[in-house]
Amino acid sequence: MSTDQKSLRSITELPNELSRDIDLASPGGIVKLLRQSDAQIAVGYSTYPALLDPEMLDRIEACIEALVDVLRSKGKRRVIISGAGTSGRLATVVCREFNRHLKAHGQEPVFSHLMAGGSPALIKAKEGAEDDPHQAVVELKPLLEGVDRGMLFGVTCGFSAPYIAGQLEYCMNDERLSGVLLGFNPVERARDADVENWDKTFHQVAMRMVDHPRAFFLNPVVGPEPITGSTRMKGGSATKLLLEIVIGLALIRSGLIPKETYQLPFSPEDPIETLWTFIQEYEKVRVEVYRQPNEIARLVKMGGEALRREGHIYYVGQDTSGILGLIDASECPPTFGADFGDVRGFLDGGWMTLLGPGEDISHVGPEYRITIEEFEEKILPEVGSADLVCGLGYGGGSVWLDGPLGKAKAQGARIAKVLINPGSPTGIALDGAVGIELDPVGFFETNKAFGEYATKLVINALTTGAHVLSGKVYENRMVDLKISNNKLFYRTLGIIQDLMGVDVDTARRSLVCSIFATDEPTREQLEAKISAYVDKATLAKRIVPRALLLATGRFNIEQAGQALHEEPIVRVLVDKYAAKDK
Repeated sequence: MSTDQKSLRSITELPNELSRDIDLASPGGIVKLLRQSDAQIAVGYSTYPALLDPEMLDRIEACIEALVDVLRSKGKRRVIISGAGTSGRLATVVCREFNRHLKAHGQEPVFSHLMAGGSPALIKAKEGAEDDPHQAVVELKPLLEGVDRGMLFGVTCGFSAPYIAGQLEYCMNDERLSGVLLGFNPVERARDADVENWDKTFHQVAMRMVDHPRAFFLNPVVGPEPITGSTRMKGGSATKLLLEIVIGLALIRSGLIPKETYQLPFSPEDPIETLWTFIQEYEKVRVEVYRQPNEIARLVKMGGEALRREGHIYYVGQDTSGILGLIDASECPPTFGADFGDVRGFLDGGWMTLLGPGEDISHVGPEYRITIEEFEEKILPEVGSADLVCGLGYGGGSVWLDGPLGKAKAQGARIAKVLINPGSPTGIALDGAVGIELDPVGFFETNKAFGEYATKLVINALTTGAHVLSGKVYENRMVDLKISNNKLFYRTLGIIQDLMGVDVDTARRSLVCSIFATDEPTREQLEAKISAYVDKATLAKRIVPRALLLATGRFNIEQAGQALHEEPIVRVLVDKYAAKDK
């Protein structure tokens, strides 16, 4: 590591001052804290460039113009959106939607997605997939065969994923290609840690991009996440917003889709004004979503009760709303250290809806069987009073939800629904259900993206609040995360340092002791490669909570395990022993 890890830590990895006591908040308090945090998407954080600042609008406009040049070029064109984790899953959603737009207007689809770990990682995270810059290029090259002009959007919220760094480095060396680094960190805070089997760091690639003629940055600083490092939240929402704005406006300016696709005022003579208007519509959505704090709080409370009772949260959904449910569910295990079955998503049409024909991987294992039929046949018979079943969809097309929700209710489960454009009859009138209706700007039928944005905010609140209420968080830090890649290893070191007030060497030793379940780690264990720690820690439970207790110096490995068995809330244990010391 060439710089001090703590001094240059990504802003996306810092604790948010707003939500420090979220672990002590009521469901309603959790929703209010999330509301405050989400406001930073538009207004920004500290003195860093914000989404609506002139310098950022100019940067976004430059990226739009570069994409227009690609889309207007002759020959074969390709626009690729690539990411890992949340970023890769949202890349899939965005490419799917814009290819549908193009097909609807008689145009050939030009968008392709890349996901670190491939299609299986859309449902279940593939450990360490984002840490390999060489494999990233191997996966990129086939999409560029025969391409005359192309653009890659590399999405990594904290400027940290080697998978993206490798692809952006490749683009800078290929004159056919432009590269866009999309994230929410200042360039100087890009991760400067060594990458195994590579001669570069992410920071070095980012600094090369600064003066490169075919490289662009989309990096408004939206501030630390309400749960530290959980970039599935603000980072994911801002990613969706930015990609939809940049690509949507570029498609209109290039003439590939008509401006009537979006019922918004356009100003050809002042593109910055149009850009401002578009961003403000997303901000209206956020404001309107949080006008229902009591209903969202009820949903959060029900989710927390389900997880505390060792029940489950199930999403059953249609179209893109259902896909967002799949994404939300898939992010709970790596984020909170949750079991895969704690939160699951099921989608009307399954893989056909998600990726189209020829992409069904349900044969790989039961985790990848995601159809509504699978839910009704295999999951529903076991659903009971400890579970929450939440329907996701569109008002006029959601009558089919009556079936799975009604059956779940008959078996004693709690039920809820989050519906876009509910003005038309839905057929869903199930007593006792939490109903959240999303129609904040009044034209979702032609602007589905706004409804999807609203859905994402609500369901992120549901599962985040539920895991907070079930004890997965210390202050606003995730302390039961699974160390499944390079990024999460370093994130864990930062958590131990900050919460326990120790130096990096103490944090690392405590973590290694917890990973290998020993009080006296060997030299080989202390100096092992990050991949060795990932292999050992991925399937283990309570690694980070145990490391936190070890870092206090008050526990050995056996005592830490016993204490957590008796009291799973780490903050309670730490405060208890701090009080004894006074």
